[in-house]
Amino acid sequence: MREQPGMARSTGAPAPSDPPNRIARPGRWAMACAMLSAAIAFCGADAQPAPPSATPQPFRIERADPALDALIAPDATLRTIASGFGFADGPVWVRGHGGVPGHLLVSSIIGNVVYKVSPAGEVSVALDTAGYSGSDFAHDGKLASFARLHLILIGPNCTGIDHQGRLIWCAGQDRALKRLEPDGTRTVLADKADGKRFNGPNDVAIAANGAIYFTDSDVGLRGGINGGLAQMPNAVWMWKDGKVTQVVSRDELGSEPNGIALSPDDKYLYLSAGTMSATPKIMRYPVKADGSVGPGTLFTQGPGIGDGMKTDAKGNLYSTGPMPGIVRITDPTGKLLGLLHMPTVGNREPTKLICASAMAFGGDDAKTLYITACDDVYAIDLKSPGLLEGPAR
Repeated sequence: MREQPGMARSTGAPAPSDPPNRIARPGRWAMACAMLSAAIAFCGADAQPAPPSATPQPFRIERADPALDALIAPDATLRTIASGFGFADGPVWVRGHGGVPGHLLVSSIIGNVVYKVSPAGEVSVALDTAGYSGSDFAHDGKLASFARLHLILIGPNCTGIDHQGRLIWCAGQDRALKRLEPDGTRTVLADKADGKRFNGPNDVAIAANGAIYFTDSDVGLRGGINGGLAQMPNAVWMWKDGKVTQVVSRDELGSEPNGIALSPDDKYLYLSAGTMSATPKIMRYPVKADGSVGPGTLFTQGPGIGDGMKTDAKGNLYSTGPMPGIVRITDPTGKLLGLLHMPTVGNREPTKLICASAMAFGGDDAKTLYITACDDVYAIDLKSPGLLEGPAR
């Protein structure tokens, strides 16, 4: 495993020469933004991310509150676990058992597979044809541009483990939420509501009572939400006991749904919102006894919001802002504790995109934070444990 160089912790705001909300220049960065916006809906014409620095930037921790020290050591370093994924997304840790060590599952949105990644960085295919099981590549899968490449998004977006240890995943281009059974068969949990097909399940959060909350985006539509294939608006849904219910509409959220997470006690549902605006935010909704939610309130806003979200054992919320790659850590009251800035490789050819698409707590002690960063999978050690999905062993 390779280590990215650590950097002294910053205790203040970004330097004037590196403002957080600069307008991107046109060219390859705009194309990269377009591709990621197609996949995880985070940037738009009115809110472009900052352009990459011309020189490589190392990993660094920006400390906003002293409480961050209880979660991550000031001298923590970022390890590169594996590389070459193109666009890695939606990770989840699978606990070890029976003497078999645990491992990470990573979605490939352009590879149509779920990869198995060992802690030592060994990569193998865990689930093939995971995003799209058809053969009509001329019409299925969303077109997008990625730096200088033009691609079809054809792979899965998310993974999760239910409380019986079964893999749940977002088969975006099959426009379905699926489950892998112990015998290896695949069950379509949901692919429509009220007779209308989903646009492309994107992210998932699983409650202790078996309810599965998921966001539906347009990643499964060749022309996107306005391309004529959408049968209903994007929304947030709940699957429970075979029944699908809308939880939050796109209009109620105020933007396209994307990242989703539950508090450790399942009392609150977190949703990212406004990820295509200049002020991305996270909304929090109280969860009712029947699984529906009450009115949403603003939880936090700023950099490090866009796609993946997870809560740790203490209720702190970790979220990712794709470009430039940032992991945001917010305490249960909505106070910003700090930002983890992913390393960049500088403005050089051939282009390589560094992002932060999603994250998962891992290691069987839940004290490793794994971050999917487009081409790479990173890891950083934690002082305070996160939460592992699936049954306790």
